[in-house]
Amino acid sequence: MDEARAQSQPAANAGGPRPGASAGFIPPSRAYMWRLLGLLIPATIFEGYDITIFHLCTPDIAATFHLGNEAIGVIASIVRFGTIMSFVVVAASDRFGRKPIISVTVLLYGLFTLLTGLSRGLLTFTAFQTCSQVFLASEFGMAIVIISEEFPDDLRGRAIAGFHMAAFVGVAIAGSLYGQVAESAWGWRGMYLLGVAPLALVAFLRRYVRETARFLAMRESRPQHESFGERVREHIRLFRGPYRGRLILVAILANSVGFVGGPTITYFSLFAKRDHQWTSPQVGTAIIAAYLMATVGTILCGYLLDLIGRRITTSLFYLGAAASMAALFQSTHHHMILGAFMATMFAYQGARTATAAFAAELFPTEIRAAGYSSTIQTLGQLAWFISPVTVGVLSMHLGGLGNAAATCALGPLIGAVLIVLFAPETRGKTLEELAL
Repeated sequence: MDEARAQSQPAANAGGPRPGASAGFIPPSRAYMWRLLGLLIPATIFEGYDITIFHLCTPDIAATFHLGNEAIGVIASIVRFGTIMSFVVVAASDRFGRKPIISVTVLLYGLFTLLTGLSRGLLTFTAFQTCSQVFLASEFGMAIVIISEEFPDDLRGRAIAGFHMAAFVGVAIAGSLYGQVAESAWGWRGMYLLGVAPLALVAFLRRYVRETARFLAMRESRPQHESFGERVREHIRLFRGPYRGRLILVAILANSVGFVGGPTITYFSLFAKRDHQWTSPQVGTAIIAAYLMATVGTILCGYLLDLIGRRITTSLFYLGAAASMAALFQSTHHHMILGAFMATMFAYQGARTATAAFAAELFPTEIRAAGYSSTIQTLGQLAWFISPVTVGVLSMHLGGLGNAAATCALGPLIGAVLIVLFAPETRGKTLEELAL
């Protein structure tokens, strides 16, 4: 049935209203969909592991390279620039296909993570980490695009949430290993050396993941002689036209979430250990507990996305992220910091999930990968890019790291207002309806 639906898709589109509209789309079998989700989930496990390494190892890396607040912020921003550069890789899938691009990204992410562990200076560490982020973000973005194109409308929100939810596995692995690995002869480098594990996934992706039917239909409807440069120019023309408003809106929403993630992930460990004398085991336990709550937030978000709609759900999680982040960086007692940190990650992961659903749904198949990547991973990463540096600089003028980081809670407040005023409701609509 799955092969038949891929072959019949171009015919269904032959007289359709627009290229790539995938009219009459027939979803794959449930067995293939869940197998596909299982093969893509490691992408978010790797992301959870990678982010947690940075959470846990920031004080160790800072000690190794003798870094202060400002320098840590600069390094974090440079590394995050890799995520912005992932646009080029993800957008290439609109020409070359989803399957080959995701296989390449997994391979190169594993390679550069290994090289990070082998780095022997600040320059090489920063360069290799930046490259690894290019391909980690590309891998994650491609997985979201594939899920969006292959899952039916009534399951899309929960499938995206389930994908995000698996990040906790990576967090738990990193948190469990940190105490032993960080104290070993390898130190924090050992945590990155273990990142070579994704390389084993490449063979399974190449063998068991098929190209999406929507991409195959779109490719059949386009001129075969079209060059990559022509595709790039078409992306630009489309974003100047009817999808410009969606591009700007989703990019601003992604940035409003980035004002939570950037400072929290960059500075929490330093805030807890240096400013409030937490021990390494306490930090590791807190991160595992916080990401467990993040998993709960992701599950709840996915359920609410399909139950009450995108707009209400996204607004609620944005408001929760703002309130909990402000409380986190203004708290002084251990239990208050821990509770606020758990609440922040609960709301932050839910907000990320909801924003990703918007980004994957609001663009047509022919530019879906480019639309998702440009809004979430390029333009939408500006807050992630600038907030660590900004917080590091402001900490000298606002009375410390906590006060500076707390000001970033304004980001999701602004995002919630924009959702109420401008965001369309996408619940229960097909991707083809939303593309019109």
